[in-house]
Amino acid sequence: MKKLLNVVLVVVMVLAAAMSVQAQAELVVKDESDYVHMSMDELYQEALKEAAEGKTLVAYSNSSSVSKSASLFMEAYPGITVEGTKIKADALEEKIPLEYEGSPYVDVIIMSDSTGSIYLDWYKKGYVTAYYPDAITDLDPNYAAYGLPITIEGDVWYYNTTAFPDGCPINNWWDFVELKEDGTPVYTIITHPISNLSLSSLLTNMVHHADQLEADYKAKYGVDLEYTYPDDMGVEENNAGYEWIYRFLQTGYVENNDGDEIIAAVNESTAENPTIGFASSLKHGDALDLGETVDIVRGMSFNGVGKTKYVYQFSKSDNPAAARLFTMFIMGGENGEGAGYDAWVKRMGCYPTRTGVDAMGWNQYSLDDMNLLATDLEFVNYNYLDVVDFYNYFAEELK
Repeated sequence: MKKLLNVVLVVVMVLAAAMSVQAQAELVVKDESDYVHMSMDELYQEALKEAAEGKTLVAYSNSSSVSKSASLFMEAYPGITVEGTKIKADALEEKIPLEYEGSPYVDVIIMSDSTGSIYLDWYKKGYVTAYYPDAITDLDPNYAAYGLPITIEGDVWYYNTTAFPDGCPINNWWDFVELKEDGTPVYTIITHPISNLSLSSLLTNMVHHADQLEADYKAKYGVDLEYTYPDDMGVEENNAGYEWIYRFLQTGYVENNDGDEIIAAVNESTAENPTIGFASSLKHGDALDLGETVDIVRGMSFNGVGKTKYVYQFSKSDNPAAARLFTMFIMGGENGEGAGYDAWVKRMGCYPTRTGVDAMGWNQYSLDDMNLLATDLEFVNYNYLDVVDFYNYFAEELK
């Protein structure tokens, strides 16, 4: 009977997860035009008609890959002019609504959405649509609910491999906030300020996965988690995510917004005074190139959060065919192996969203090895400001 109940529970959990993804997908405004069913050759012919009218395809991104891929695209598809412009993410979030209400200029936007503000706002207000071409059938379903995903990066932690030659000293989330017998923290933790969306997204995802943190605590200490944060803060009581934040804020952490400087501090730390640092997985390759002896913290129940870049179609584009062709190109074409994908994904710490593409040619670890959480953007959007308020209040209170 116990086995039967366990099977039923698993089935219910799987169905619930599937329903959750389906519910999320329903909020996305999908492109239902004929372009969805066209081959790249067909899109090219349509795009040439747009170019014949003197139109230029415009792509915005918060990544410098946009200009490189624009050059590659124009080589592959002569007759079409592409202007690829890098714009900071916060500036992009302001710019797109202004263009929608004013003079439309952009056609394609490529950027991540750490807090779900794009997902819950841009689709609803008609700024963008999600293009899921028939030709791409190998998208990782964990990352495809909110739009067409192009790459996955990780917001993760780093440790010093010289200080710990036998392996990472962190294997449980509660190791971060562990104290010595004299009450001082075991580790110096360097992280971004809470105003950085990477950190606020991570902490909100931890609040969302509080059950896992509770289980982690019991696995480490053999007893149930005791909650110590005040229960009158306007947030959920007895949530292990908030408890972790509360204890973290008592560790003498250090804030730094520069990932390179954080990695450098980890590299300079010692076994006697160890430092653990929070940064993008993209910093790993840069660190190794500089000879820094750091590695990514792995082996926890989850090691960080996957940050996905999405490709959005601007709904007022006057280059709809060229926009879809460019999108197919930067996604690697119909088989995922085209040169357009290389400009975006071939960097250590970056992973393709197409399951048929092998990322081990440029990565030390597979995406499975990274064991990242796929962000629930809806939950994060509705809860991250509460997390930020909680963090800021106790950061000041416990200083």
